[in-house]
Amino acid sequence: MEGNTQPFGLLHGGASCVLAETLGSIGATLHGSTIGRPYAVGVDISATHHKAARTGLVTGVATPLHRGGTVVTYEIVITDEEDQRICTARLTCLLRK
Repeated sequence: MEGNTQPFGLLHGGASCVLAETLGSIGATLHGSTIGRPYAVGVDISATHHKAARTGLVTGVATPLHRGGTVVTYEIVITDEEDQRICTARLTCLLRK
């Protein structure tokens, strides 16, 4: 988390969104590559921040909610070292050729 905190010393919500978009975009790109649309472009992201984190590592897991031919949506859950949910995000990407 070092370097990704806001002025109060908490994990910055924007850092959680960056992690979520990165993980979801990787999943979208991997799916898109299997159907001839390997370029994923984020079109919507939303995040709910459940709990503050001050130190340690966070882990993100992206799970596909919809994998279509042109649009994919992932849910990304970010947890702390105690496996407590820090953030839940949803990312929708457009798949391009």
